[in-house]
Amino acid sequence: MRVSSEIFECIVKHTPLVSIDFIIENDGKILLGKRVNEPAKGYWFTIGGRIYKNETIKNAQKRILKEELNYEDEFNPEFIGIFEHFYDTGFNGIETHYVNIAYKLKNINLIELPKVQHNEYKWFGLDELLNAKDVHEYVKQYFRS
Repeated sequence: MRVSSEIFECIVKHTPLVSIDFIIENDGKILLGKRVNEPAKGYWFTIGGRIYKNETIKNAQKRILKEELNYEDEFNPEFIGIFEHFYDTGFNGIETHYVNIAYKLKNINLIELPKVQHNEYKWFGLDELLNAKDVHEYVKQYFRS
């Protein structure tokens, strides 16, 4: 269930948000998108999104993969772990706290990537990802744990 901007602002001010991040790996490279909005605007980041109220994790995974990657085929994600992300800026400049559930997807067929949350995409080798200044630190944590 999506909520109005006013309600969402109240939620962000008072509670953590629960989200899913996908580590997409094809041929040993990781897909990241350059974010166009807060939090982490301008950084390379994993593909993901919030879980809505009354939405199962599986349905959220399907929705996020469709919205963020235009991907609707079958998938079997590998659970990586649960991570916390704290941002000084987020929706309407409000400090934001996310509880992220991270999953890995390997060797999925991606054809046309939408440019809604990310204005460009890039496949990173692990060393390149870990050493790049414009890859967000929270992304790097997925590979250090």
